[in-house]
Amino acid sequence: MATSSSSSSADDNTTSMPTSTSPYHTVAITGASGMLGTALIDELSKMKDGLCGKPIRVVKLQRGDSTEDDELVATNTSSIHTDIDTDTDTNEMVTTSMNWNPHADGSSSSSSAINANALKSIDSLVHLAGENVGSGLLPGPLGWLGIHAWSQKKKDIILSSRVGPTKALASAIAGCETSTNYIVASGVGVYGSDFMEGDDNEESLSSSSSSSPDESTDISHTTGFLADVSREWEGASALPTNSDNRAINLRLAPILSKNGGALGKLYPIFFLGGGGIVGSGKQYFSYISARDAARAIVHVMEKDSLKGPVNLVAPTPATNADFTHALGKILKRPTIIPLPAFAVKLMFGEMGEEMLLGGVKAAPKKLLKSGFEFQHETIEDALQSAVDESI
Repeated sequence: MATSSSSSSADDNTTSMPTSTSPYHTVAITGASGMLGTALIDELSKMKDGLCGKPIRVVKLQRGDSTEDDELVATNTSSIHTDIDTDTDTNEMVTTSMNWNPHADGSSSSSSAINANALKSIDSLVHLAGENVGSGLLPGPLGWLGIHAWSQKKKDIILSSRVGPTKALASAIAGCETSTNYIVASGVGVYGSDFMEGDDNEESLSSSSSSSPDESTDISHTTGFLADVSREWEGASALPTNSDNRAINLRLAPILSKNGGALGKLYPIFFLGGGGIVGSGKQYFSYISARDAARAIVHVMEKDSLKGPVNLVAPTPATNADFTHALGKILKRPTIIPLPAFAVKLMFGEMGEEMLLGGVKAAPKKLLKSGFEFQHETIEDALQSAVDESI
């Protein structure tokens, strides 16, 4: 389990590893069909000049019990599948797919998370797969929106769907002959959920500094289920420090897209005029537009200096009340129907207290320092992007 959010520096005894000899910069993605995976592929498709000096090849990793059938990379390292056109005179993005096994234990080549020969051609592996934390297994009044309280079974699934597969992929990368960027999803929930506007409690992490917590903040004692999950998730992605492999933990804020996530659930409610603040409305709401989240992942691929945790969160803080006002304004709908705190606790229990009544306020220090420029810095801009774009 990770106990600190500070990024590790390269060991003095780092072993230089060969890089992929493929004519493509190959990006393999788990969870490729999800909201963020779809946005990332869309962003990559717009990069007509390629990535890191090469045309882009996207490999959608799909779950399977065996990875042995993906040996064809061994005979043609420029292509995952033999029917891929290897002519690189054009920078058009190539898309293909192959199996990965999230239940692999790494004890043999047949139980590896991903085929070892295929992995040699993968420059960046973006691991986004994991059980949705915003839904549960218990019935509830908003079940038609996929919003349920967490049961213990649901919490176990959330944790196991992240830790085991992340370790399995890390093990495969650590044993590969060529270097790979291992880019793994995490969440800003690692900082806890006690960030409230006007909170004067000096004991809370959110008010211990005049600024929002960033990647250098110690997260070893933050509380809450999501904080616990994020720490274990990040710990599972650890790679040996004496190699050229690079592990990056994407501490994602809620991604604003009408196609999924929190906004996907709230959009129809607000569109019908049923929106309003949740609880006091003073809880901070970290966020990032789907476009900026995808752009930030590409930025991470391109910047070798970025390692360890990286906050993917817009630079301008907002509260639940700010979010509610902005979405109502954009949709031209009233936002006068509140959801009281007692009702949230009654209907959603722990999930409601952490995700709906709790608040997170984080800063994208590493992204900004590395030169990343947000297209949607404010909650208004991010929501407008979500309404206007197809991702």
